[in-house]
Amino acid sequence: MVDLPAPDPRAALYRRAEEQIPRIAEQVLAAFFARAAGYQQLPPQLVNQEISAAIALNLHLYLRCLREQRPPRPDELTGQIAAAIRRAQQGVPLDVVLSTYHIAAQVGWEAMAALAEPDEIPELLAGVPGLFHYLSVAVPAVAASYLHEQQVLDAEHREARRALVTALLTGAPAEPLAERLGLALAHTHLVLHLRLGPPPHTDGADLQLAARALVRRLQAELPAHALAAFNHTGGTLLLPADDPDIPGQVAAALTLAERLHLAAGTTLLTGLATALSRAEIPHAVDEATDISDLATRLGRPPGAYQLDDVLLEYQLCRPGPGRERLHRILDQLTAHQDLLWTLRTFLDTGHNRHRSAAELHIHRNTLNYRLRRIATLTGHSPADPAGARILAAALTVRDFAPR
Repeated sequence: MVDLPAPDPRAALYRRAEEQIPRIAEQVLAAFFARAAGYQQLPPQLVNQEISAAIALNLHLYLRCLREQRPPRPDELTGQIAAAIRRAQQGVPLDVVLSTYHIAAQVGWEAMAALAEPDEIPELLAGVPGLFHYLSVAVPAVAASYLHEQQVLDAEHREARRALVTALLTGAPAEPLAERLGLALAHTHLVLHLRLGPPPHTDGADLQLAARALVRRLQAELPAHALAAFNHTGGTLLLPADDPDIPGQVAAALTLAERLHLAAGTTLLTGLATALSRAEIPHAVDEATDISDLATRLGRPPGAYQLDDVLLEYQLCRPGPGRERLHRILDQLTAHQDLLWTLRTFLDTGHNRHRSAAELHIHRNTLNYRLRRIATLTGHSPADPAGARILAAALTVRDFAPR
């Protein structure tokens, strides 16, 4: 095993290396541009001033720690930490930031090796352990600071997107928020309202953890351009749809709803509506919400539904004198639950008397008697096609429309 000597604080090699730091910093900077593409996107003034100064700062600190045979202290890394925070704010990836420390270590050591005389090889080798020690302290500190700043930035970004979605959903001014995020708002949007069942979990599982996991799975399926406001119970998605091929985009939205259902691992019903302008988004949100609510109350299976899928029920639930009149038709049956259940069964079986009697566990003559009673009390016969349509509409209004 090679026994490396301790660095000599008075070694001439270290002194000459410190005198050459401006030139070595230039070499390191050139290596950054050659090997770290992220730095090529930064403004030249920033590179020439701030980053050059940061390189020189690291080189000076390394040589000082090398002479004193110690790692850098936390208070000596404030400049490096501040630079890491700025790189996070500038959008330079973390792997690029960390790679520059190793690039600087390699180029700096090679530059010092070029300065060494043959009899100074021991001093050159003595600096290697100190270099690794320096990196082992500086790199984790820089990474931790970068990640903390990135978390802050991500939280601010998420909050800004939530504010943007809220503005769009409520009809409030959204352009300043979009400009802050660097987003170009679309004119037309597809609006999806999600209704989620309870998150899947095993006995004894933490329900909050299950809920958060469900939301993360859904977010992973969203396209980058989607604007979302939802939690583990449901919410709203806005999909920009300025492409003239609206039917194609609707088909893509329906496919997305299927992926979300699979990712959720629980029941998911989706109402889909189109907002042809940003001003129409609040109305489209109401429509999509009503559609998903109706699909849920109608007992429809999980899936995505548009207005045409619940058109009759949707219209019957709209306020107006027709709805009020339909609601009153069944008032006389309220006190006769057996007649109400008979009417539902008769309509559900497609007016098949044999099946209706079997499902109700009554004699067919009893069924006929009840149907006649329904006709007498309501004024509409379930056995008559026109009367059956009115009674079916009255049941829908009674079930789904508030009086």
